[in-house]
Amino acid sequence: MTSVLLPITRRAIVRATRLAWVWGGLSAAFALPARAQNSSARAPVTSSQGRLPVTGCAGQPISDIVVITQPPFTDRLPRRLEFVRRGVRALHTNTHDEIVRRFLLLKVGEPCNQIQRAESERILRAQPYFVDARLRVYDDEAGGVRLEVETRDDVSLLFSPVIVAVSPFLRSLQLGEGNIAGRAQRGVLRWRDGRGYQDMYGLEYTNYLFGAARNELRVDIQRHEFGHFVDLQSVRPYYTDLQRAAWVSGFGLAREPAWFGRRERNPRAVLMDREYAQLGGVVRFGSVGGLKLVGGTLTREVARTDTALLRATPSGFIADPSGSALPMFRPQNVVRVNALLGLRSIRFLRVQGFDALAGAQDVRVGAQLGLVAGQSVPIASAIDRDRFVAANVYVGAGSEKWFMAAQGITEARYDVHAKRWTNMVSSGRTAWYFRPAVRQTTVLQGEWAAGANMEKPFHLSLADRLGGMLAHGRSTDLGARRVVLRGEQRLVVPTRLNLADVGLAGFAEAGRLWSAPSVPFSVTTPWRGVVGVSVLAALPPRSRRLWRIDFAMPVGNDPAKRFQIRFSGVDRSRVFWQEPWDVQWSRERTAPTSLFNWP
Repeated sequence: MTSVLLPITRRAIVRATRLAWVWGGLSAAFALPARAQNSSARAPVTSSQGRLPVTGCAGQPISDIVVITQPPFTDRLPRRLEFVRRGVRALHTNTHDEIVRRFLLLKVGEPCNQIQRAESERILRAQPYFVDARLRVYDDEAGGVRLEVETRDDVSLLFSPVIVAVSPFLRSLQLGEGNIAGRAQRGVLRWRDGRGYQDMYGLEYTNYLFGAARNELRVDIQRHEFGHFVDLQSVRPYYTDLQRAAWVSGFGLAREPAWFGRRERNPRAVLMDREYAQLGGVVRFGSVGGLKLVGGTLTREVARTDTALLRATPSGFIADPSGSALPMFRPQNVVRVNALLGLRSIRFLRVQGFDALAGAQDVRVGAQLGLVAGQSVPIASAIDRDRFVAANVYVGAGSEKWFMAAQGITEARYDVHAKRWTNMVSSGRTAWYFRPAVRQTTVLQGEWAAGANMEKPFHLSLADRLGGMLAHGRSTDLGARRVVLRGEQRLVVPTRLNLADVGLAGFAEAGRLWSAPSVPFSVTTPWRGVVGVSVLAALPPRSRRLWRIDFAMPVGNDPAKRFQIRFSGVDRSRVFWQEPWDVQWSRERTAPTSLFNWP
């Protein structure tokens, strides 16, 4: 085996060390007493192994609920790799039993309900710190049933450095824990080299059981090269049709640049200030599997864009010397009352090997629609008069061998004074999965995004990490509309190591941009393509996080194209569509689409 060592500057080492010290303090702050962290100190759990499970819940009284939490590696590894298993388990704290119990819809003494059993199992599988979850029913030999909940944790250490071949070699670092002290909390520290500007430092924290209930607290704080970003949210996600209500509250503020090109090429930019807040919720009407959600929110949006077009240089921002004209972006100061409506006819199907390499996930079969209609109200300094509409549409159909789905999110603002629609932003994804054999998966998908009549900074690029294309990370072309088509053929490679699932893939991508008058510096490009191969892994086995090394060869006439090797690790099994950042950035920050992104 050949090892390649890249020289790292003393400045980068000092920064990484500081980040590690801060992370150590954060972990200690959230850690429990030693006895609570030590899984061996818990009372031993008696498994129902050896008993035959009953066919399911049929109204029998529940006499006991047993929770068995498993660490990431449950099977022994070959002797030469056993140190990996021992090391991970020594550093890992199993998810605590009471955390699992809080996600259950069943309680001791209540009748056993099959729908509640299935939904409890699915809700547990939707949590990002679990590889899988099972809820089995056993006869207690006394006229009732005993429930046994078994979960297996994922590897919780989060470590993501970015190292390049030119100085400074260490460009950024993310260090975190996906399940702090086994308490269903996630914390990440981020650092990025400012390269002539002030360095970026950030903290991201999520509590998946905020207030000892199925609520989420999300905190994202950053000091970046040109300003700051703060976002605080408290959300009760709509996990299941058995849930009566969901709600969202939050606020944020930011000063950040809107880039017209890649930073590394000294692009033009304009600085933008934002403030936003929201409070609201929905309640359920109708039966399980076909229901309606009705509710409302009160939102506030304030945005102001500087009039000066700037040019980024290694020493800082300067006035753009090209004299390029910049359209006057309209400031915004509005308070809205929004009506929410959700329609849902969904059932969940457990599948394997679709978005994960071999792990299990629950896909939605059926249709759902989320609608938002807002009207501005004259409160305090809010001077804008407008109406706001948004729609989130999803349809899906399939079986354990194939699955097809599509989702689109659209929003627009009607200016009452100008009497025209503006800031029309839409994006979406359609995908087809085909799994003819246990170790083979074919994925065909198309993604699109567009902006029209924009009165705020907006642009799309093939260089976006999530919505763009491999091997085009240096592309400087900007567009108002983008279409990217992808195809991938995956093959799981058999292995007896029990360390990870391993696979290979061949892929191809094609993408194009279109211009629009309301998007500055946008151009229309020809179709551009990429072909390549990937090495895939899921660690531990059946993990839904897919690690991959992509070797991408560009095809086409983009002068910025280059052969690329990219390393990434992402869990895409929880939601069907995750919007690219360049689309999210231009949306209304208070559009409550999160209430309709049901897991």
